[in-house]
Amino acid sequence: RRPLRVSTLIGRRVKQTGRERVADMARVVTYVLIPCDDSLPLEERTLALEEDAGRGDPLKEALSPHFRQGKVDPTAVKQQLGGLSNNMDMSMLEMGTVETFPLTRASEANEMSAVTFYLDECGVLKNQPRNERATRVAAECGHSSPLHGDIFVGREHMSSGARQLSDFTVADMSSSAKWMAAAAQQNFEHAVATKKMHDSMNGTFQHINIGEDEGGTGLPGGTTEVFSWSQTKEELELRVPIPRGAKAKDCKVKFTSSTLSVAVAGSPAVLNAAPLHAKVRPDDCTWSIAGEGDERALMVTLEKVSVGGWPELLAAS
Repeated sequence: RRPLRVSTLIGRRVKQTGRERVADMARVVTYVLIPCDDSLPLEERTLALEEDAGRGDPLKEALSPHFRQGKVDPTAVKQQLGGLSNNMDMSMLEMGTVETFPLTRASEANEMSAVTFYLDECGVLKNQPRNERATRVAAECGHSSPLHGDIFVGREHMSSGARQLSDFTVADMSSSAKWMAAAAQQNFEHAVATKKMHDSMNGTFQHINIGEDEGGTGLPGGTTEVFSWSQTKEELELRVPIPRGAKAKDCKVKFTSSTLSVAVAGSPAVLNAAPLHAKVRPDDCTWSIAGEGDERALMVTLEKVSVGGWPELLAAS
């Protein structure tokens, strides 16, 4: 199927000779829509940028209206947020909040080019169907998170410390595309570098100070016989060592707003519906496999509902 092409003009419009023309447009960039409906083709879309558009992410801003579609399901909200959903204004969840999901991060290895998914932050709360094509692309890049609803893909280039949108086309969606072929390895190297950074701060992940704790005392973390954990004010990370030959299909991870289950085939369950210290956002929690040999591990990331440090990972029994 041939991709569709749609143009989106973002900028100041002025009337001239009975026609509407777009003023102050410096350039146009291409991005891609992956519809959640597999029967629909991929769409190439274009975004016209203002000459002085140096604020934030203009693509994220332009996509917000698209994600205002659909109504949240109160039952789904209750399942995801538990008691925090009581008396919640559901309209606040329908304002078109755009979530970004990095497929690759800018680095010298990819010529400082980052590829990013843009999705509806409340997609699961709206009971949007799973986007199989986007989920497969994420898997190609080393991510195991299921994705829901329409997904957009854009590219940014980092230059002199500034980010600038650049073209991303349907041709770039091919698994043979240079960026995708290198993505899984680059994400693995990023995970290894992150672990080394944590280890250099404290080899056991105990009381890691990541520079975000204003008090300078660090945030609690810890090590058990079967996993280690660390945290920032926004998320927690668990590292579960797994056998050399273990693959993603051998791992079972289940998130709810208040519990976590982790199991690896052939071993006792690491955590079995373990009650967490506080609420997390299951839609934003992810897991992946990283490392080789003795360093092979299951990495689990939990997104906190409320920003702040946790004194413990699990609720007191």
